[in-house]
Amino acid sequence: MNGRSAARLWFDNRFRSASASHSLYCFPFAGGSSAYYADWVPGFTGSVELVPVLLPGRGVRMSEPPATDLGLLADEIAEVIAAEPTEVLLFGHSMGAILAFEVSRRLSGRVRPVRHLFVTGRPAPTIVRPLSPVSDLPRPEFIQMLREYGAAEPAIFEHQDLLDVLMPMMRADFGMIERYRCRPGSPLACPISAWCGDSDPEVPPATMRPWADQTAGEFRLSVLAGGHFFLNENHAEVIRAVHAASRQPRPQLPTRSS
Repeated sequence: MNGRSAARLWFDNRFRSASASHSLYCFPFAGGSSAYYADWVPGFTGSVELVPVLLPGRGVRMSEPPATDLGLLADEIAEVIAAEPTEVLLFGHSMGAILAFEVSRRLSGRVRPVRHLFVTGRPAPTIVRPLSPVSDLPRPEFIQMLREYGAAEPAIFEHQDLLDVLMPMMRADFGMIERYRCRPGSPLACPISAWCGDSDPEVPPATMRPWADQTAGEFRLSVLAGGHFFLNENHAEVIRAVHAASRQPRPQLPTRSS
């Protein structure tokens, strides 16, 4: 597959701009899709373009089996992004934050490494939460978990046939993040900006602060009003931070003196 074909497979290219110098690649949460970022489109004009990432098993890739190994998924996406001509910014919410982080790792040392990593609603990669697995729950319990988690529009739960279609992808996403373990590695050269909701019971600020250990650059954590999906009302702040980051020089790791 050539670079252009790979970009069509992995990216929602509808919002791209020939004048953009930076691309913000947005990764979905578990059970989510690129459609979540539709409300962000008006915030991107000029030098930064919005590029939602298309994962298998959902949206236009519904006919494909969903991914089950986050590391292998990050490998594939990193290779496609590495072939892109613009500067790279990555954003991810919840599961998407971990996926964006692992893609950032794989782009380290490339000609065009990640300029800035933005993460929301996910504890730092080194934090293993002692939660009971949910991916194998019986159907009624799994659906109840999805309701409480807010991973789908409420109307979806009224359509059992649609749930039947989406269930394998949702279970695969939760299983993938349950199995994920962060391997030791060098910190990223790029800055990391992080946000969480002040009433998110699963991701309190204390679990976000260790993201600082994953960068040799600047780290910022902001706590905004809301629960796990605080972004629904607060994405404008993230967009402002993205535009500010695009104006910063490319980060450089300090060199060791001989």
